[in-house]
Formats: sequence, structure tokens, C-alpha cells
Amino acid sequence: MKKNLLVFLGNLFIALPLWACPVCDKRQPKGFAGITHGVGPGGPFDYLMLYGSILVVLVTFGLFLRFLLLPESAHNLVRRRQLSSFL
Repeated sequence: MKKNLLVFLGNLFIALPLWACPVCDKRQPKGFAGITHGVGPGGPFDYLMLYGSILVVLVTFGLFLRFLLLPESAHNLVRRRQLSSFL
């Protein structure tokens, strides 16, 4: 089951650039050609929003991995600290 799912997802990610049609491929900027349909980012604000959202996703993914791999120990949790340690 897991092998089939991994093969499916691998093929899906390999085939993503093949989904854009030739007309949309010509209308896309060089960095986005062949990936999606449509015109793509048009102005500097569009690129700012795009790169800002990529940054938010990467920071969130980094924090997810950090707390997944290095969870807080039980003696260091906030609810177990005494009031004197905060003062």
C-alpha cells in the first residue's frame, strides 16, 4: 500500500510540468513556464505576495520539523515551571 502511494505521488510530481498547455507556456514568465495555466504573476506586488507566501510556508515547515524532531522535555514545560523561575 505504501509503495503504491509513493509511486503515485512520485509520478504526480514528475508530471506536474507537463500539465500546462503550449499557449499558457508561452504566456508564463521564465521561472513559471510549463508549471501552471494562466498568465502568472504580472507585477512586483504579485511577486512580493508569491515569495512572501513561500517564506511563510518554509518557516512553518521548519518549525514543524524542529518540534517534531526535538520536542520539549517534560521537566522544561511551561506548566511545570514554578512561579519563581518567571520572576
